Amino acid sequence: MSYIFDQSTALTRVDDDTYSLNLDARFWNMNSAFGGWVAAICVAAVEARDDARGSVITHQMNFHAGVRDEQLLLRVRCIERRRSVDFWQVDVCSVAQPTRALASASIVCGQHEVSPLEFEQSMPAYRAVADCIRLPRTESTPSWFDHYEIRLAKGRPFVDNGVPHSVTYVRESDVRPIDAKALVSIADTPMPRTFFVSDAMISAATISLSTHIYASAGQLSEISDGYVMLDTNAAVIRHGFLNQQTAVYRADGLLLAMSYQTGRYRQ
Repeated sequence: MSYIFDQSTALTRVDDDTYSLNLDARFWNMNSAFGGWVAAICVAAVEARDDARGSVITHQMNFHAGVRDEQLLLRVRCIERRRSVDFWQVDVCSVAQPTRALASASIVCGQHEVSPLEFEQSMPAYRAVADCIRLPRTESTPSWFDHYEIRLAKGRPFVDNGVPHSVTYVRESDVRPIDAKALVSIADTPMPRTFFVSDAMISAATISLSTHIYASAGQLSEISDGYVMLDTNAAVIRHGFLNQQTAVYRADGLLLAMSYQTGRYRQ
């Protein structure tokens, strides 16, 4: 089976350090490409390298400008290679302006090791997936929303909830199994925190997005066609900027990843 996400993130090799692809309208946001999709193609670019090794551990994405061009170039280089950790840089450019980076990613890949020392925060309890209604697509939702089955367990958007806290269950609509590429995209699916502390629709744009993956590839594969739970909150919304932090859990409570972002909002 050919999954939509794999079709959308399939790269064409230009040379050893450069890949190209077309922007997929199915992953369009309000006026540019969905940030999670841009993050995912950067992972795909690193994974496509013949000298790639290990799994994605951290992924830091900075959005310099809107990614709107139909044809994109991804330039990849390994900055440093250590014994078990590699540091990568990926620049997303347009074919029309190949020297201008619209977005850039700093990706660290590492090899998981067995250790007797383990600790993780427990997954909080919320309503079960079966008790949550899938969020519908409306005229105001972006096209990428169709690709994800998102069920809201806590929080009401466009209502002042008092705190910017929400909980969602998410999986891809065609139930593609989750891997690192999919996880960095899913981490960007929570609605802006401004939606939960105002009765008005105050949009926010992501400036910087980082996702830190603590699950191995094997642990991710065990999700299969199940949902992941995203517990999302904000520590501050002030002076036109906000933060957003998300813990991503597997159904059995395993903490898969932590994601953080800084965004800009205007009233």
